[in-house]
Amino acid sequence: MVAFMTAQLTKTAGLRRTLRQLAAIAGTTVTESIQQPVAFLILLSAVLMTLLVPVFQFHRFSEDGRLARDSGLSCMLVFGLALAAGTAGRSVAEEIARGTAAAVIGKPVARATFLLAKWLGVLGVVALFWCGVTAATLVSERCSAHFLTRGDFTGYAADPVTLLLAFAGTGIALATAAVRHYMWRRRFGVSAFLGVMASQVLVAAVSGFYNRFGQLYPLVGEAACEGCGGGHAHGAARLVFYHPELNLRVLPVALLVLFALAVFSALATALATRLQTGAALAVCATALLFGLAGDSLWAVAPLLSVRGLAAGLLPDVQHFWLCDAIARGGQVAWRYVAEAGVYALTCCALFLTVGCAVFRERDLG
Repeated sequence: MVAFMTAQLTKTAGLRRTLRQLAAIAGTTVTESIQQPVAFLILLSAVLMTLLVPVFQFHRFSEDGRLARDSGLSCMLVFGLALAAGTAGRSVAEEIARGTAAAVIGKPVARATFLLAKWLGVLGVVALFWCGVTAATLVSERCSAHFLTRGDFTGYAADPVTLLLAFAGTGIALATAAVRHYMWRRRFGVSAFLGVMASQVLVAAVSGFYNRFGQLYPLVGEAACEGCGGGHAHGAARLVFYHPELNLRVLPVALLVLFALAVFSALATALATRLQTGAALAVCATALLFGLAGDSLWAVAPLLSVRGLAAGLLPDVQHFWLCDAIARGGQVAWRYVAEAGVYALTCCALFLTVGCAVFRERDLG
């Protein structure tokens, strides 16, 4: 009995030590990764390109706001892939080359723990990026011209107030990061990355206090909500204080894109144990290309063939790219999102298992 209790306590202590190691390495990876200028530039480029779509939109593509929505999700996938591959390359391949990985594993930290923690850190950076670009996508679609019918107005109306706040928030975030770096020597990259992300989330949240004509709901009430296109019945409630005119049907689709980025983060982390950043990025981009074209390339592939093997190993990105599903009022069921999450988790486990097996044979001396 005493031997059994001793064994259980030893296992519990080992589990706690492993969890502490995972949290420490993952947290350090997130901090060091968002400090890099390239990570901040990728986030800033994705946010600005998404916000600029309403400014240069000259065609509706059969639906109000669709161009802004699809452009934001496309930027999320492409720039997120570049961020995931670049972060994995810097945090794994470069640390192996510098000898940092050998020093960490000699603590001792198991190689599987080290690689899993690195993936969690890369995923954390991608998740922060996803939050900022998702908020920018919601803001961009709201700021696009929409056809409204009100008692005093009928026609296309944009939302310049929210768009101005989004650009101003980005500028304030950069200025605040510069001041923090100059006055208190805070890391500019960390402050700028988190500030840009938080500014877009804040603008998306604050936009619920007024309509696209700049009328405040707490002051005007139900009259300001007239013609917003919401699913509620006007006149049923006389007092309106907060009403976000955001297309929240985008959230399940954006979450599916995050699942895809998690899969590519695992793939990039596994590849970084043997390849440099550029090569890992090229492989991930190729996997994305074949994954998007999987329905036409692998549909009739024989099971025991090279094409059949590729169809089984490469992630099917079509499961995560459902922009057309929310066109013209469509929705994506949360049950499907859960099933896609299980599929993404399976792909991540497969790539990380192969990565651990390859990393175990890697000479770190």
